Amino acid sequence: MSVLFVPSCLTTCAGYLADVSFNECTPEYHWGGGSKIYLASTNHPGFADVSSLAEWTAWLSDTADFDYSIRTFIVIGELPEAETTEIQTSGDRIAIGYKTFNLNFEIDETNDTNYNVLLMSECGGKYVMWFETSDGLLFGGNDGIEVSLRLNYTIPRERTALQKIPGKATWKSLQSPFRCDSPLV
Repeated sequence: MSVLFVPSCLTTCAGYLADVSFNECTPEYHWGGGSKIYLASTNHPGFADVSSLAEWTAWLSDTADFDYSIRTFIVIGELPEAETTEIQTSGDRIAIGYKTFNLNFEIDETNDTNYNVLLMSECGGKYVMWFETSDGLLFGGNDGIEVSLRLNYTIPRERTALQKIPGKATWKSLQSPFRCDSPLV
């Protein structure tokens, strides 16, 4: 299943309903839980075909030159409903502005290498991101999503709990991110 296109929105007042598909006997569900985040520098040129395993294999590296390589983060994550601004306008209309998306995640492997990622992220900057769910959907399309990244470090009171690096990737867009089946699962 793929949503790798920008919809052609109508310019009239009439709303448009795309085709729908429901199956009472064998419905198609997708399970929650963000499991991986892929980050690159904003210098990354993007993919010709984000669903190509060969392209991903060429770009993925946790140690090579960061300008073009893509780093893999194994996380526990969620994408809650986007924040949206609605403004009442003339003619009983409502203007719906850009959505603010916040992908919340936790990194529970707090080794020195991953801690250094936290320290470097505190320098600021933007990144290009793709993210994958536990059931294998990949979000971000060919160009990825340009995000601001916020990472922190938490040390719990309990000796039986893990230290973690909680994070948030934030972006604004009029539309939800493109998705496809991940070639990496």
